[in-house]
Amino acid sequence: MFHAASAQKYVDASTLTIIGRTCPMEGHPYYRVDTTRYRFDNATIRHYCGYPAGVAVLFTTDSRRIEARWTTAPRSYGWNMTPVLQRGMDLYVRENGVWTMAGAARPGLQDRHASTIVEHMDGQPKECMLYLPAWSELLTLEIGVDEGASVTPLESPYKHRVIVFGSSVTHGASASRPGMTYPARMSRMTGIEFVNLGYSGNCMLQPEFARLLAETDADAFLFDAFSNPSPKMIRERLDAFVATLVKAHPDKPLIFMQTHWHTAGNLDQEAAKFHRERINTADGMMRRLAKQYDNVYFLDGEWFFGRDAEGTIDCDHGSDLGYDRMISERLPRIRKILRKYGIR
Repeated sequence: MFHAASAQKYVDASTLTIIGRTCPMEGHPYYRVDTTRYRFDNATIRHYCGYPAGVAVLFTTDSRRIEARWTTAPRSYGWNMTPVLQRGMDLYVRENGVWTMAGAARPGLQDRHASTIVEHMDGQPKECMLYLPAWSELLTLEIGVDEGASVTPLESPYKHRVIVFGSSVTHGASASRPGMTYPARMSRMTGIEFVNLGYSGNCMLQPEFARLLAETDADAFLFDAFSNPSPKMIRERLDAFVATLVKAHPDKPLIFMQTHWHTAGNLDQEAAKFHRERINTADGMMRRLAKQYDNVYFLDGEWFFGRDAEGTIDCDHGSDLGYDRMISERLPRIRKILRKYGIR
């Protein structure tokens, strides 16, 4: 069913507060990274720079209903992710200091979308955070409200910023909706902004990414860096990648997470051999680097989605259950490190 929007007034979302961008791009308000400054040769990486995974629009409104109409660039839906994660949005409202989901903007089958997100509210001012599509370039976005209602930018609630660089797991596959990706959830849980810099299938310790991260200002960096590269790539690239970042951010914590066990390896012997070699390669090199550099940390352990194979969509990408387990295991260890640097 297509849920059409019928608001009486629309506001261009680009005039409101936008968070979650690593390197904003003029003329493209929802891009995570400026592709004129960072000219990646890989076309898929360039496309992903324009996918607003983890990007959110903040605003305050006293409207009784909130709607959206938006356009996305043409692309096919992925089979292992929900439509709302790929082209839709979800809205959170903050009450008494807690962000609560208020509704979802349900996408259509084409590239132009309109949806009622929430209605019949009490008309009191609401602090809102609208997470944008994780797997589509967002071309336009308007927020719809009642005639006479106000819509004003809301200041970001986050004082500290942690860049999360990683694979499809960081990008968001296969959370149920944009606000359920693990960086978004950890942001709401901690009051620390975990900025999503996930590049599905393309996080391979490339020098181009090392340069981007070296030139990015943040309080800390978190890495899901071992899910995409082969063991050979890790051996060839990891030392230089870490050295570049240590030189650029000598006093900032650089936290590397072990990749997860891919449950295809439970039965597929070739997959098991490959994934075990990758895990062991990352483990050995990161333990050495964590001793070599004072501010480099390694979070070991590959079972954070669970040993029962119920935490993924497709033996590879996390479900909401898998990300629950991941956050429960990883976040206390991450927060302990961040507190050493006054990040809380």
